[in-house]
Amino acid sequence: MSRRRTPGREGAAARSGERRTWYGYGELTRVEKSRLGVFLHDTTRLFAEISVVSLPVLLLAMEHPPSGWFDAKATGLVAWIAAVVTATLVRGGFVRPLATATPGWVTLSPSLLLARIPYFNGGLALAIFGGLGVERSVATVVPDGALGIVLGLTWAAGVAVLLSLSFPRVAERWLSVVG
Repeated sequence: MSRRRTPGREGAAARSGERRTWYGYGELTRVEKSRLGVFLHDTTRLFAEISVVSLPVLLLAMEHPPSGWFDAKATGLVAWIAAVVTATLVRGGFVRPLATATPGWVTLSPSLLLARIPYFNGGLALAIFGGLGVERSVATVVPDGALGIVLGLTWAAGVAVLLSLSFPRVAERWLSVVG
C-alpha cells in the first residue's frame, strides 16, 4: 500500500481500515477495523467536525421562525445528515470526492479549519434556506404541499451532498493559495 502523502489530505484513511483509538488508559493505539467499524468511526469524527464548524448556521436554522410543520429545522436536519454521511463515505474511501484524483477527506490543519467555517456555513445555509425557498415556490403552484416538501428536502440533501463531495477539491485550491 502506498503511503504517499498529499498535503492537506487524509489519503491513508481512505485506503486502509486502520484507525487510531483510545482505550481510556491515556494511550492511543492503532487498530484494524471492519468496513462497518470504519464507517461508524468516521461518522463520529465527521459528525463532530461538521457540527462544530457549522454551529452558526445550525443555530440560525433552529431560531428561524416556523411557518408550519415544514420549516428550516426539517431542511436543516436533512442537509446536516446528508453532509455528514457523504463526508464519512469520502473519508472511508467508499466514494471519491469530485474533481480530484486523491481519495480521502481533508486534514484538521489550522488553515483548513479556518476554511471549513465559511464553506460549511455558507453551503448549509444554501441547502437549508434554499430548500425552504423551493418548497414555498412549489407550494404557490401546487397547493397540495407534499410535492413542495419532497422537492425542498431533495434540494437540501442534494446541495449538502455536493458540498461534502466538493470540499476536498476546495481544500486543495485553498492550500495552493493560502498555503
